[in-house]
Amino acid sequence: MPDHHTAAISGKITHVFGHRFVVETGQGAVLADITPKGLEQHALRVGDEISLSGEMKPSELKVSRLTSGNTTITIEHRKKPHEHHADGEPRDALKAARVAGYETVGEPRRKPRHFEVLGRRDKQLIELHIELNGHIRKTKPVESHDTKWNETLQQAV
Repeated sequence: MPDHHTAAISGKITHVFGHRFVVETGQGAVLADITPKGLEQHALRVGDEISLSGEMKPSELKVSRLTSGNTTITIEHRKKPHEHHADGEPRDALKAARVAGYETVGEPRRKPRHFEVLGRRDKQLIELHIELNGHIRKTKPVESHDTKWNETLQQAV
């Protein structure tokens, strides 16, 4: 995940969408978020000249400080708790696929919360999403020319 950086901007509010709003700056428009709690502290109005600072994310500025006229507020954004994902084993995902009646093709692909496994049953290729506890959460058909599984399919021939 890319590093986010602290940014400071100034400009005029051009649009308001609840606790998110657009600020037109000298460098262009910036989407900003002051959270519902921040909105309780300061009403956003189109046309207001403001100064903001906060963490610049790929899609928006998470405002930690807003100044409008003589008023300055600080906003705390809740941090998402780091989830501890159980250690999943690829062999458990393969076993779950086989128990469900699939012949596995290639190696499982680890994702943060599941494995993706290419399976075959009744001559049909199926992509299986298998949770770390072995539960098959999702299945979807795969065409033999699917670029996502191209390398796996070439190795299996």
